[in-house]
Amino acid sequence: FGFITTTLLGSVDASVGGKNGVNIGGFKNMVGSFSQPEFVICDVALLRTLPDREFRAGLAEVIKTAILGDSELFNVLEQNSFESLREDDSRLEDVILRSIRVKASVVAEDEREGGRRRILNLGHTIAHAIEKCTSKFSHGEAVAIGLHHITRVALSQGLISANDAERIIALIERYGFDTTLPITHKQLLDAIKADKKRSGNTLHLILPTAVGAVEDKVMSFDELNTIL
Repeated sequence: FGFITTTLLGSVDASVGGKNGVNIGGFKNMVGSFSQPEFVICDVALLRTLPDREFRAGLAEVIKTAILGDSELFNVLEQNSFESLREDDSRLEDVILRSIRVKASVVAEDEREGGRRRILNLGHTIAHAIEKCTSKFSHGEAVAIGLHHITRVALSQGLISANDAERIIALIERYGFDTTLPITHKQLLDAIKADKKRSGNTLHLILPTAVGAVEDKVMSFDELNTIL
């Protein structure tokens, strides 16, 4: 089998890595398998008819990829805009290719998420909680909110410079995302406690440490509660 992607999110994220997940009880990807496709085709011609909202949602995963592993891609995004990527196929192809290279390199090191692949969950702990608690947001929109707030967490912990945190937050806003947290603190924490990445009373939380770098921090729920 192979994939022919018809969304930007599919091109840069879902089609890469061989993970096939099923949601259960509103929780994301709780059961699944790993099976690598024989081929993946990402043709930007298939993305031209996407609604703006769906196209923007895919850009959230591109921004995530740039934050966690490609500072040059981050620069490219800063130099462009939603409109320029929407209208210029060559720019869009470059952004998609850069994103795929980052994810593919991470997956090649750790196909089954035993270690390094966890960094791909940047922003997703909060995003999955939002998706669990409300149906108003697409996955990409929830990821953008998660990226914004996890950057603020990293800044509060002194893990990232104010300059890099400001650049990340500004880039998310540049591409038109609403970053207001749409659920309560209690809803957020309760949903995070049911996250599949939980291990006993701790959780692997991926935090940005610079533009292009992240840290996999094991954190207790008591610590997380205090920070949030």
